[in-house]
Amino acid sequence: MDKRAYTVTNSEISALFWGIQLILCIVVFINLFNMFNQVAVSNPGLAMTFIFMISLLCIGLFFSFMSMALPNYFISKYNLNIYIDKLTNTDFVGWIRVTRSRSLRSYTVPRGALGKTKGMANGQKADVIDDGHYTVTLPNGNQAIITDDFLSSNVNLDNVVGWELIKKHHGLIGFDIWDKAVETENLLINPKEGSDEKE
Repeated sequence: MDKRAYTVTNSEISALFWGIQLILCIVVFINLFNMFNQVAVSNPGLAMTFIFMISLLCIGLFFSFMSMALPNYFISKYNLNIYIDKLTNTDFVGWIRVTRSRSLRSYTVPRGALGKTKGMANGQKADVIDDGHYTVTLPNGNQAIITDDFLSSNVNLDNVVGWELIKKHHGLIGFDIWDKAVETENLLINPKEGSDEKE
């Protein structure tokens, strides 16, 4: 089994592009430094211009490094690869985990036998059984299961209480709930009694 869930991540590609830029900048830096050594004695004004250009090049390299490193750092820190990179290994699946502290955590976890997904949450083993009834599709096409710290299996949004109540009450938006309530005489206020009082 391949150990990696992603063949090449976008973070790795951006770091590779920055590495190529660094090599090109080092070549420019070496050439500028050699020119500086040649003109330093004969033309002090031009030598100062070379020092200024080399300084700007170093500052630009620092900021370009930060523009690549900061997003990649936060992607790694908060496990956001499942939202950004395409899963290329079918032996892995995403988790969208709801914790007891009411926060969301995302993970990329390996699949095990009989629907078992083996992951860690806050440093502890937190395996979840994927019963196969419900998975969500993320914007980049990755499949993920919604898990809850209170459950040992993935959450099926089609079966949660709220949706069951909505479906029970006659349609998605309850357009005929009033008619049904009148039929079953399940109104808090009888409209006939209200009209009699007004008369």
